Amino acid sequence: MSSKLFKNDKNYILKIAQKETKTQLISYLINEAIKKYELKSNPLGLIYKPYLKSEKLNITELMKLNFFYRKISAIYRYNYGEVQLSFLWDGSSHNEFYKRKWISFFKKETSAMINNDTFIKSLLMLTKNKDINKLQYKISTFIRKKFNIQVYKKKGVVLHS
Repeated sequence: MSSKLFKNDKNYILKIAQKETKTQLISYLINEAIKKYELKSNPLGLIYKPYLKSEKLNITELMKLNFFYRKISAIYRYNYGEVQLSFLWDGSSHNEFYKRKWISFFKKETSAMINNDTFIKSLLMLTKNKDINKLQYKISTFIRKKFNIQVYKKKGVVLHS
């Protein structure tokens, strides 16, 4: 699939930065969700069999969250993605600058989402469960309610009021 963006378009740079940080941020999200869930459900920190299983997640389980990452990425580009690059006075490249801003946005928003028990449970069940359609729908509904934006594959971004 060819890209219709200019090389120095901000959205093009954002897409590259988001692609480079995908695995790192998805694993960050899962690790933070596990910590928060463990803190709520196991405040004494006792180690037992299901806990040991939740600690070892492989790449295929993390990739079940690609849809979530794509939606949050599209929402970020929609809300913060102008076409014009800004002037950087600190000497960093645009890629580094937008990568830092994207990582900070992702961590801030997902840490707010993790405070919701339903979101945590859906997220963790998604990594372990075989029937993922219902769980993906739950998480998509949560995102739509939080941002008032729906992201479709073919239509793109649709605002809800």
